[in-house]
Amino acid sequence: MADRPAAARHPVAALAEEIVDLLAGEGYRVAEGPEVEAEWLNFDALNMATDHPSRSADGTFSINGPNGPSGLVLRGHTSPVQVRTMLGRRAPLRMVTVGRVFRPDPPDATHSPVFHQAEGLAVAEGLTMDDLCATLGRLAAAMFGDNTPVRVRPHWFAYTDPSAEADVRCPTCRGGGCDLCEDGWIEWAGCGMVHPRVLATCGVDPGRHTGFAFGLGVERTLMLRHGLRDIRDIRDIIRHAPPYPTAVRANVPSDRPHPATDRADVPSDPPLAPAEPVSPFRRRQATARALVASGWTETQTSPFLDPAVWDAFGLPPDDPRRAHLRVANPLDGYPPALRTSLLPGVLDELRARRPPGGLMLFEQGAVFPHPPGGLRPPPPLPTGGPPRSEELAALHAAIPAQPHHLAAALTGGHWHAAAGAGHAVGLRWGLRLRPENGPSGPRSAWPWYGERWARLTVDGTPVGEAGELDPAILRRLRLPGGVAALTLDLDALDRLSGGERTRPA
Repeated sequence: MADRPAAARHPVAALAEEIVDLLAGEGYRVAEGPEVEAEWLNFDALNMATDHPSRSADGTFSINGPNGPSGLVLRGHTSPVQVRTMLGRRAPLRMVTVGRVFRPDPPDATHSPVFHQAEGLAVAEGLTMDDLCATLGRLAAAMFGDNTPVRVRPHWFAYTDPSAEADVRCPTCRGGGCDLCEDGWIEWAGCGMVHPRVLATCGVDPGRHTGFAFGLGVERTLMLRHGLRDIRDIRDIIRHAPPYPTAVRANVPSDRPHPATDRADVPSDPPLAPAEPVSPFRRRQATARALVASGWTETQTSPFLDPAVWDAFGLPPDDPRRAHLRVANPLDGYPPALRTSLLPGVLDELRARRPPGGLMLFEQGAVFPHPPGGLRPPPPLPTGGPPRSEELAALHAAIPAQPHHLAAALTGGHWHAAAGAGHAVGLRWGLRLRPENGPSGPRSAWPWYGERWARLTVDGTPVGEAGELDPAILRRLRLPGGVAALTLDLDALDRLSGGERTRPA
């Protein structure tokens, strides 16, 4: 991992997609769910009692409501996506999900308050623990090499019965015993047969169908594959990677000429995406690969944001980006606000790396704007049987929108390079993004410098912005001069392309 290429996927994102692709090859359908989730989906529907340890302030981040608890949490696992899938589809089914999860654990060698899980679910007639073990065996072989044995030990989880923890033979000593594993085995995944009460709550007849589920940490799998002892090493390896090339120039459709654009350096447009609906997860996967192929490097930043950063951007007090969802029980050293834009995190990462050459970074992820009308507590729903459609609709309506965005920033680049990246992203959605700029276009807004920016539109609908950052803002953020950036609303691109929506209706 130390010899990374000049432009690269983030290793956690790349491994997560490798897991998804492997399971998709076995018929598992990709599913997603929101990161701010209703307590009913995070706990109750998964058979987790009111006194379950995960419900405590030490086990789960809660979201502040206007007058106390909101009934919303930062999900502590990806298992709510299981519930959403079973409520929305009929058995038989197979589902794989991968995403970010949150737990108020102080960071150390093996813990992080933000990490990623991959989870699989299969529901059909006659499934057994043997089917589960066979699936884990194939996945372990793909992750750690052929002939990697898996050991299953009895355990307890509220949402599976029987439950187990799966260990793999230590990839470092190959079972001989070392200071990493002690006895030659390392814990890798949690798994079990889906609890009959969970099936019934999700509308699946437990008398007819059985199901198995398994979940594993993506960072933990990455550490095992590469012999890392400390989860923080992943970030350190990325930040101390070799410098990246200076910005490449891209062909941007515009009515205005492109100064300093050498046509010999302009890559040809990739083909437009197919017309049939493609899931947003696959669009984002294709987006990341296309940007890396153009010299950009993927990053992942914290969802927790210090609201004071908006002072550096000069945002007025009533700007909607200052309206954050807030965590009721923040971890020491972490701000309570959740991000409403990816740009501050990407710029912070740009400053932290400080390579001697140019640097081009991008990130895709959810943002958490505060609903204009305020948060509404989700209604209490029953368990042991499926909720009525109107109850489920009311629950979903109480969960705030968490759109996926993209932000990118580069040093030493003209704004056309950032706009060119936006054009390349639009093609992944089968859309052509047009820049509107100059005296006849919109006037300068945050955080752009004069007229060196453009609003990106699709058939007149704004979907993002690209430009050079105001030097005054760069000085306040302690960044070098000449930084260009891009912001895009990927959910808007998804809607305009007619793609699938991942949030249940």
